[in-house]
Order: sequence, then structure tokens, then C-alpha cells
Amino acid sequence: MTELAPWLTDAYQQAQAWRRQSRFHHALLVSGINGVGQSEFAQQVAQLLLCEHPDKAPCGTCHSCQVAKADTHPDWLVLDGREGGIRVDAVRQVVAKVANKPQLGFSKVVVIHEAHEMNVNAANAILKALEEPPSSTYFILTTHTSRALMPTILSRCQRLMLPAPDPGIVVGWVNDRVKTDISDLLWFSKTPYQLLRLIDSKQHELLQALPDHLMQWLDGNMRTDELAAKVPKDGIGLWLDGLLALLAAAIHYSATGQKNSQIESVLNALLSRYDVYCLMNFSSSLTGLKRQLDITHLNPTIQIVGELNSW
Repeated sequence: MTELAPWLTDAYQQAQAWRRQSRFHHALLVSGINGVGQSEFAQQVAQLLLCEHPDKAPCGTCHSCQVAKADTHPDWLVLDGREGGIRVDAVRQVVAKVANKPQLGFSKVVVIHEAHEMNVNAANAILKALEEPPSSTYFILTTHTSRALMPTILSRCQRLMLPAPDPGIVVGWVNDRVKTDISDLLWFSKTPYQLLRLIDSKQHELLQALPDHLMQWLDGNMRTDELAAKVPKDGIGLWLDGLLALLAAAIHYSATGQKNSQIESVLNALLSRYDVYCLMNFSSSLTGLKRQLDITHLNPTIQIVGELNSW
């Protein structure tokens, strides 16, 4: 079994105890802040449930454990919302498959990554399966926004909240894996798997440069069109998320006095130029712009320039 991150161990031991004591609910909702490790945790629990020896699961030696480890288990089905919406046709196909007996071992497991990405029809289709679960079938749903799920789905799931690790643990854990210091990104995210994804995609450099670029623009040392030109086409959404995070940090700093020292200069620059109400309005407008750019073919550079000029 792949080694679990240390902050997930207690939750996994709880799931393991439920399984070994035959108290595992047919539906488990795994939640936590975005990037804390829901998907990785769900993968491990799926292997736990597929083991042919519940009293010592996962044994690691039975045929089901071996096949699950190779990611080829026929009774391990996945609906993945990490790259977009989950449609009703995909849900119906999975539900039809689990209506049959297990092809291998004694259990069937359906993992639904980012379950909040199900549209209404898909959610209703999975709800029916949760209300009348096929025998020997377990559903594992993950989310970072359980409020987006239908209350009827929530009511049929056993819930497990994953804890957020201490920032110091996050920095050390990520550094051990990618040999990259991400301490200057904690203003944007303190969740380890989100930081790993940023580094893997090479987009962390865009966020690392953003506070300095914004500071130059606020001081009048960079034109608006120059600032917008630093945003790559494939990083527009992330850049806007970063700008929103800086605005949120400035608002939080104003209200509580708490700040991340890595971005203190740009927070002070924002608060010296704008009051909190302006920052809140900027944040609302940026959120609307991000939503617009997701669904239209507007020129993003022109839109960003127009937005920043309104400041």
C-alpha cells in the first residue's frame, strides 16, 4: 500500500476499524479543504474494502489486494469530477455494473472524486443507488464543498472530515517529494496536494511572481497592459485566483491584524490605497470576471486590463 500522508493516518485507522468490525457504512463521504488529500485517501479506502479478508484488511496478499494494487480490479469503479462535471450517463453505467455480483472477491467499490461536480440528473441517479444500495457495494464520495451536494445525498452517507495539516508539516512534506521550497506559496494555499499539483504543472512560478508584479503595478512602476501581459493564456484562471487570494489576505489583515510575512509589503500597499469596502468590491468583480471567462470567448487580456483600470 502506498504510504499515507501523516495527517491522514488517524482517519484511515478509523475506516480500517469500521471495516474490520463490520461497521462500514455502504456510503462514505470524505470531505476537507481543497487539496488536503481526499482523492488519495479514497484510493486507500477502496483497497481496504476490496480485500478478501475483512478482519485484517488490507492484507496485501489476497488476489483482490494484488489486483487493486495494480489498478486493474474489475469491481473498483471510478467517477471522476476532478477535470469537470460528472454526467448522468456515466453514473447510470456505473450503477448498472454494480447491480451485478462482484467479478472478483466479495465487494464492489464506487469512488466518486469531487462528487459536487455531479449535475442534478447525475446526483439523482446516484441518490437512487444510495437509497437502495446493491449488495456488497460501497460508495466513497469525496468533496471539498459538501454544501454543494444534495441534502438527501448527505443524509445517506457516513461522513469523515480530513484534518488540515500544520503549515510547517506541509512545507516539509512537499519539499521531501519535489525538493522545492514552497514556503512562499502558503499565502495562496496551505494544502499539500494542491501545492504538489502546482509544482508538477510548473504553474507555481506564476504565483510566486504575482505579489511582486502587483506591488510594481501599485507603485506605478509597471503599466496595466504590462501586468496583464505577464499572464499566460493557460494560467489566467490561476492568476485570477492568486489575485483574489491577495485581496482576501488584505481584507483579513485589516480585520484581524494577522498576515503572512511573505506578502506583507503588497498587503500594506493595497490597504494604503484602498479601504476594505473597495477591496471587497474588487474581489466580487474579479470573481464575476473569472466566471465570465469560463463560459465566454472574451479576450482575457483586454478584460483583465479593463478590470484593473477600474481600480
